[in-house]
Amino acid sequence: MNIIQLFCLLEFKKGQILEFGFEDYIRIEKKINFEKKINSEIDTNTSENLILALKEYKEEFLFVLSNRILFNFFTHNNLARNHFQNYNLTISEEKMKQFIGLFLADDLISFFILKLSKTSYDDLEELDLLLGLKRYFPEEVIYKITPSVFYKLDFAISKLSTLDEKAHIGIYYIEFKSFYDLLSHFATIELDRKVSNFLSLVVDFYKKNVNYLFYNSVIKSMGNYNAVNGTLNETLIKNRDALSVSRQKTELEGEYSALHAFIFVMCILMPLILSKCS
Repeated sequence: MNIIQLFCLLEFKKGQILEFGFEDYIRIEKKINFEKKINSEIDTNTSENLILALKEYKEEFLFVLSNRILFNFFTHNNLARNHFQNYNLTISEEKMKQFIGLFLADDLISFFILKLSKTSYDDLEELDLLLGLKRYFPEEVIYKITPSVFYKLDFAISKLSTLDEKAHIGIYYIEFKSFYDLLSHFATIELDRKVSNFLSLVVDFYKKNVNYLFYNSVIKSMGNYNAVNGTLNETLIKNRDALSVSRQKTELEGEYSALHAFIFVMCILMPLILSKCS
């Protein structure tokens, strides 16, 4: 249990946090001691950290409680926007990093890796939204979660490198746009190279007409990756747009045009692959 979960368990009004004083902290300690007797998940360290956070990091604590993305992430909830109130807080990025580093870093890392392992569209989308706030995360947190993200791409590359027709089994997440949105937060020249190599493998499967609809979706979703390399960005977007146009033509003109569009897409894809970043 982290300090955000403990505060929610105690059922204090978050709007009062900025006004908490000496008597309030005594009241909170008493309530914590009572809850400890009936809830074994509450440990002494978390209890002490909650009091310290409320004393020294009131604004930062309230910011997490009132931010839908952060609150839902740290409490494993999915509360709607209307549950949250805007307190017009002015938050220092450096102090937020201190706050998270002191009280929430371990949970941020472990919860992130757990959600990433599930690889559902919604989980990946949630992590993408979370990383939109990474300016508030300590560098060591980013350092520790980065390998787990890279591993998802490396694993997909290793699977496709077998050239097995069933290589897509176990890597269905490569079909999700949210996966490439997530990768974009970690974009580097090295990651661009991996994405380029991955694209080459995907196109090989597409050309073979193996699991056509799946790899069609993968190529289109890859257009969401925001590369460091401008040429790679252009390649991904052109590929996505070419496939989108071919689908529209197929719907309008029937099977003959579908075959024509397939050949057209291949003619576009291959020169683009050859011009990938080096």
